[in-house]
Amino acid sequence: MQESLEKTTREMKELSRDLLEEVRKRDEIRKEKEKEIFEAIKRLDQIVSGTTSKGSCGEEILREAFKKLPPEMIETNFRVKGKVVEFALLLPNGKRLPIDSKWPASRLILELEKEENIEKKKKIIEEIEKEVIKKIKEVKQYIDPDFTWPQAIAALPDSVYNVCYNVHSFARKENVILMPYSWVLPLLLYMYRLHLQYAVSIDFENLKNYLMLISKNLEEMESILENKIYKGSQMISNAYLEYKGKISQIRSFLNQISLKEGQKEKIPKLKI
Repeated sequence: MQESLEKTTREMKELSRDLLEEVRKRDEIRKEKEKEIFEAIKRLDQIVSGTTSKGSCGEEILREAFKKLPPEMIETNFRVKGKVVEFALLLPNGKRLPIDSKWPASRLILELEKEENIEKKKKIIEEIEKEVIKKIKEVKQYIDPDFTWPQAIAALPDSVYNVCYNVHSFARKENVILMPYSWVLPLLLYMYRLHLQYAVSIDFENLKNYLMLISKNLEEMESILENKIYKGSQMISNAYLEYKGKISQIRSFLNQISLKEGQKEKIPKLKI
């Protein structure tokens, strides 16, 4: 009986030793796999470490997404203020919504994934947000009210967007909308449909400019009345000609406020 117990004990010890050895080996394999994965990610980051390369990767992501849209909805390499933005959504009123791909802080994202300390994580996120703010300032340069929508879109990797909690208010002040790559297509479609549904027949930016010009002309007409017509009849003839010119300008401004009927035919139809 005692011999049987001793044998069983030895077998249990050997089994335990074997199990511990197996656990140790599996743990080593797991660590090795984790290291390989991390190195692969690191190499990928090094491959696209240049600003141009990263931008190209982001541009390709958007290009693939935009293939699902009618070609006439997206303009590539749109030039504004002497700069070229990768993409622009062509709106029903003929203006463009600039869309730029940004790939900031990839090294910091990797550090954030490895870091376990909460306070250190917060500091890394702050650094990421600083990088995103720089990109927001770059995208702002593509806004030109004469040719574009008063806002522009900065498309970011989802991993960056998901930690940028505190930069949205800054982006809003700069008239820049932050979007993760995975949201760009559905949000653009929503914005386009909304614009198509609620856009009125008058472009309010142009209306504002034309009203300012009309106001200026009315002031000049009042000045003509006071300084020329009032002072003597000999100047009435000249004043009449100036008045005719001002009235013609006002009529021209008012005509341009109305949307031309032909513009409606240029609105691309969604086939989605």
